[in-house]
Amino acid sequence: MKNAFFVTASIACGKSSFIKIANSLDFESISADEISHEVLNAHTLELSQIFSAFCPKNSLIQDQKINKKALGRLIFNNKEAKKILENFIHPKIRSKILGKMELLDQKNKAFFVELPLFFESGAYDNLGKVILIYAPKELSLKRIMQRDHLSFKEAKARLDSQIDIEEKLKKADFIIKNTGSYADFRQECVKVIKNIAKGIK
Repeated sequence: MKNAFFVTASIACGKSSFIKIANSLDFESISADEISHEVLNAHTLELSQIFSAFCPKNSLIQDQKINKKALGRLIFNNKEAKKILENFIHPKIRSKILGKMELLDQKNKAFFVELPLFFESGAYDNLGKVILIYAPKELSLKRIMQRDHLSFKEAKARLDSQIDIEEKLKKADFIIKNTGSYADFRQECVKVIKNIAKGIK
């Protein structure tokens, strides 16, 4: 899709901040995280039954929805549970994302798809250009620990579950560094977005 731009990174690099900036400049976006939450909530009971073998059935449900923190702790510490979850929700998420992408692509204007696991999934190759929000691993670890109140071990487990950021750096079409102030990061985002818009027209 000529108008699609995937926004990816490692955890806590600034994907969501980029999307907010793009939205403020009147560009539309799709969030894989939001769609995954919709899918999780739509299949709460089914998922709680699937994972009852790994943990108490009700421990994953809070206010009749999947407790995402509890699910995160489970899948980042159990590879089998992680694989089961991915096989269950990824096809559903992909179907929803592709449907939204087809609608936005018809508008003939750049749009952005926030997709944390773009390179890991391999399910969206050749569907658009890739923007990588870059921060070195050490900085990402620090941000994850501060943002999510995790221990070093927990934060490292989340980062280690993804392809190393330095490998992603080699594969991206656009790179935006997020290693300094927000003002500098925003300036770089705006520059890339405007250049992309010029290329579309």
